Amino acid sequence: MAAWQLTAKDLKRYPHFDSQLSVQEAVSLATNPKAVVTHKFYPFILYTNRWTRFAKKGEDGDVKKRPIRYASRGDAYIFAYYRYLLTQVYEAALSKNSLDESVIAYRRIRDIDGTGKCNIHFARDAFKKIKKLGNCCVVALDISGFFESLDHSILKSIWCDLLNVKKLPEDHYRIFRAITRYAVVEKQAVYERLGYFGPKPKSGKITNGYLVPYNKMPKQLCTGRDFRQKIAGGDGSKSLVSVNLKTCGIPQGSPISDLLANMYLLNFDCAVRKILEPLGGSYLRYSDDILLIVPGGEKEGKALADKIRGMIGKFGSKLVIKEKKSSVFVLTKKGKAQDFMLVHGTQGKNGVEYLGFRFDGKKIFIRDSTLSNLYRKIASSSRYAAISLVKRYPGRDYAFLESRFNYEKLIQNFGRVKDFGELSDDYRNWTFWTYARRAAKIFGPLGSPIHRQLRAFRENVKRRAAKELTRAFAK
Repeated sequence: MAAWQLTAKDLKRYPHFDSQLSVQEAVSLATNPKAVVTHKFYPFILYTNRWTRFAKKGEDGDVKKRPIRYASRGDAYIFAYYRYLLTQVYEAALSKNSLDESVIAYRRIRDIDGTGKCNIHFARDAFKKIKKLGNCCVVALDISGFFESLDHSILKSIWCDLLNVKKLPEDHYRIFRAITRYAVVEKQAVYERLGYFGPKPKSGKITNGYLVPYNKMPKQLCTGRDFRQKIAGGDGSKSLVSVNLKTCGIPQGSPISDLLANMYLLNFDCAVRKILEPLGGSYLRYSDDILLIVPGGEKEGKALADKIRGMIGKFGSKLVIKEKKSSVFVLTKKGKAQDFMLVHGTQGKNGVEYLGFRFDGKKIFIRDSTLSNLYRKIASSSRYAAISLVKRYPGRDYAFLESRFNYEKLIQNFGRVKDFGELSDDYRNWTFWTYARRAAKIFGPLGSPIHRQLRAFRENVKRRAAKELTRAFAK
C-alpha cells in the first residue's frame, strides 16, 4: 500500500473552529503519536440531510433524515491518517478470510482493466453472478440505523484484534475515544451564536437566514477563547456542545467512520461467507446493504433470510435487519434469460434492485425510484430558476423570459453523480446523463434499456422547466 500523502488539494477549507493548516503542519500533527495523544478534539458540526423517498402518485413519500457530522480540520487529518493505518491491517484481514470481493463499500477496488470500480461495476458483478447461476434465489437485506448501532466495546475489541494487541496503544485509544464519545454542535445554532445567522430582510419581510454568504464565511469561525465562551458556555450561556454518552454509535461523515463500520462487521462477514460457501453462493455487502445469491428456490431463499436475520444480533445487540426492506427473489432459467419473481417483501416488484439499478432476469434498468427522484429534483431546480428569472425581469412578457431561460445549463449541470452512489474522485464532475450513459456501456447488451430510459431526458427537463416558468409568470 502506498505511503500516506497529503497535498494542497486535500486541505480542508470549510468553516470550522480551528485555523487552517499547511500540508507540512497537517502531516506533522497527524503522523506524530505523541501529538495525537495530547491533541484536543473539537466537537463535530452537525447538519441534517433531508429528502423525500420515492412514492407512487397520490401517496406520501417518507421523509428521510441523515445526520452528517464533520470534523475540524486538524481532527479530520488525524482521522484520515489513522484510517490509512487501519486500512492496511483490515485489507489483510479481508484477504485472509476470502472477503476481498464480498465487502465492497468504502474501498478502492480495481476492475479487470485496472480502473477503479464504482457502484455501476458492483451492480454489474452482482447481476452477472445471478445470471451465471440460472436457477437461483436472491436475498436483499438492510441493516437498520447502521452507524448508530455500532457497539463501542465490540468495535474496540475488533480494533485490538486487527492490531494484534490486547490493549489499544495510547494514540489509537485517543482516536477511539474521539469517535465514540464524540462531541457535537448543531450548525445553525453555532452560526446564530456567533452572529452569522439571524433575522434579515427578504422580499419586504423579516426572515431568519444566514447573514454572511458561504464564500465569505471566515474559515476559522471563532478564536479558541470565543469557542470556550460562546459555544461551550463559558460566559454563562447554555453550552451548545453535547456529548455522545451512549455505549453505541459513531458519527457518520468523519474520514474514519466508514472504515470502522466495515471493520465492525468483519466477524459477521466471515460467518455469512462460511454459510454461503458450501452452498455455492455469493455474499455481497455494500455498507448496510446485504445481497445473498444462492442456488435454490423460494424455500431456500426464505430460510436463508430468516437465518441471517436471526444471527446478526450475535455480532452486536443493536444490529437489526429492517423487515420492511427485506426481499427474497426467485429467478428461473428460461433460454438465455431468466424469469423473475418476488416471493417475499415489497421492494423490487419489477426486478432485483441493487445500488441504483434493477435486473429482471433479462435486462438491467436504472431503478424506477432513482429516475422519479431525479425528475422531482429537476422540478425543484426548475422552479427556483423560473422564480429567480421572473424576479430579475419584472414586467417583461413570457416570450422575453423564455428567451432568457438557460435550459442547457439546467440539463448539463443537474443531477451530479454524488446523488446516485458512492464513486471515486474521478467521477466527481459527471452529470446524471454522463453517469447513465457510462452505466449502459459498462453493462453492455444487458443495459440496453437504459438508452430508452434516457431517450426523453432532455425533452422532459425542458417540458418541466417550461411548466415552472409558466407558473412563475402567472403569479
